[in-house]
Amino acid sequence: MAEYRNPQNEPGSEKRLLLLCLLIFAGIALMQYLAPKPPQKPPEQPQKQQAQTQPQQPGALASTTPEASVAAASPAPASPGKHAEQEAETVVESDLYRITFTNRGGLVKSWILKKYKNEQGKPLDMVNPLGVQAFGPPLSLFTYDQNLQKKVNQALYTSAAPEPSHPANLTAPATLTYEYSDGETTAHKSFKFDKSTYVIGVETQVAQKGNLVAAFPAWPAGLGDQVSLTSFGAGERVDWHQNGEVVRKAAQSGNFLTGKKWLVGGETVNGPFEWAAVIDQYFTAAFMPESPRDTALVTFHNTIDLPRRGAEGEKDKASILGAALGGTNGTTRLRMFVGPKAVEVLESVQAQPGGPDLRGILDFGFFGFISRPLFAWLRWTYDHWIPNWGWAIAFLTVVITLALLPLRISGMKSAMKMQKIQPQMKSLQEKYKRYNLTDPRRADMQREMSELYKREGVNPVGGCLPMLLQMPFLFAFYSMLGNATELRLANWLWIPDLSAADPLHILPIGIIITMFITQRSAPQAGMDPTQQKMMMFMTPIMFGVISWNLPSGLGIYWAMSNLIGWAQQAIINRTDLGKQMRRSKRKK
Repeated sequence: MAEYRNPQNEPGSEKRLLLLCLLIFAGIALMQYLAPKPPQKPPEQPQKQQAQTQPQQPGALASTTPEASVAAASPAPASPGKHAEQEAETVVESDLYRITFTNRGGLVKSWILKKYKNEQGKPLDMVNPLGVQAFGPPLSLFTYDQNLQKKVNQALYTSAAPEPSHPANLTAPATLTYEYSDGETTAHKSFKFDKSTYVIGVETQVAQKGNLVAAFPAWPAGLGDQVSLTSFGAGERVDWHQNGEVVRKAAQSGNFLTGKKWLVGGETVNGPFEWAAVIDQYFTAAFMPESPRDTALVTFHNTIDLPRRGAEGEKDKASILGAALGGTNGTTRLRMFVGPKAVEVLESVQAQPGGPDLRGILDFGFFGFISRPLFAWLRWTYDHWIPNWGWAIAFLTVVITLALLPLRISGMKSAMKMQKIQPQMKSLQEKYKRYNLTDPRRADMQREMSELYKREGVNPVGGCLPMLLQMPFLFAFYSMLGNATELRLANWLWIPDLSAADPLHILPIGIIITMFITQRSAPQAGMDPTQQKMMMFMTPIMFGVISWNLPSGLGIYWAMSNLIGWAQQAIINRTDLGKQMRRSKRKK
């Protein structure tokens, strides 16, 4: 067969190929050198081209996609900065509130609730001045990067609104938008204001070098009605509604009645959240995210030094709670409620369309199933019959006491019957006292006791049961009156504020006196006379001390309930059974 040769294997082929490559390279270089040079472009042309390809619009960050974020991170000339030259304020006003914003950080400087006053009679500001100085104002942004957080909260934003730049006043309904950019960091904050509710819309977004970062709107420093030593920290909590349940966390651990737990500062809790709120005794600031599942909550628990009452120069640590809530995808859209914990107001605000309302913010405690109907009844009485909260509480007390009258009479009769059979009971105890508790003959004593109860028609727990049935009403009243915003600064006779303690302590003294008189006139079944005398003095004093600093509204209920109870006891003492018991008591 003929032999086929590869031309590349022929002698000298490598040298010829190398010479050809050198000639081609030299020809190309000569052509580049002899070709005419193109005219130079103006130096501002790259910036103009960039402006055409990347237009800047108010709110454009809200539509940024992940792909756009990646493209923005590629090497390219920086976009021009966007910031204001000086600080300016904008006031937004509605029938319910007046909010003062500053373009330094796009923050809130003042949040006035027009229908409420502080303890000095001035308009109530929901911004806590002591907490703001230490931990920042409302609607500041929280980020996990402290340097970035400081930058976005101290930068001078431009105001993008239909009105002229930095309008002095806006009237709801209105929209206020803030923008900031330094070429590396871009921030956007937009607020929408409703005219007839306490709810505003909030939208925020922060990008760092073209990439979205988690930046959450925050309420970091408590609420503004807690500015006095008497109210600082009262009822302060951070609550949230998650998976159909309300989680309540306070500055201190709770008990089995409150169910509250300790709030850990700096904790991140993942959603979903229907709402999350910073709460005190009468007001709240609640976040309601547009997308509950793509949301995270950050809790704040800080302390501040307050002067100690009665000790000049000494200070105590007081807790300040706060929270930040935002979208985990880098964009936050939510509504915010800042207002009173009034029942009808909270029930009128839905966290999301078709979702729960904000009634869970109002905590009526363990006996809430009694407290809520009681307050609804009290509110109806105030609105339709008695336009004074103190007299409405007094009227409600009379009705409840009369409704429980059969139980109280039954308990008193049972107690007197128990005292009547005391001699027989002591005789049986003497008969069997020589036997040990483990002796089977002790069962005979119990059998004879039961026969004695049955023969005399006595129920051994009949005297305790009516009192136990009344205790839930007392706890329910305490929880109801301690949370009702309507009683805040409501007056009655000499009392200027039914939600605070009686300034003259007349009600606690009345509780002591009425309880002492009632116990003195009532028989004490099965009690040693010496022990009875001690309890006659100690019990009223103990309850008087407990009621000394309780809300005056509760004092009205307690004192009037004792007074009516004494009247009931006096009537029962005039019955045949009562006369018989008094004769037995004199003989003893």
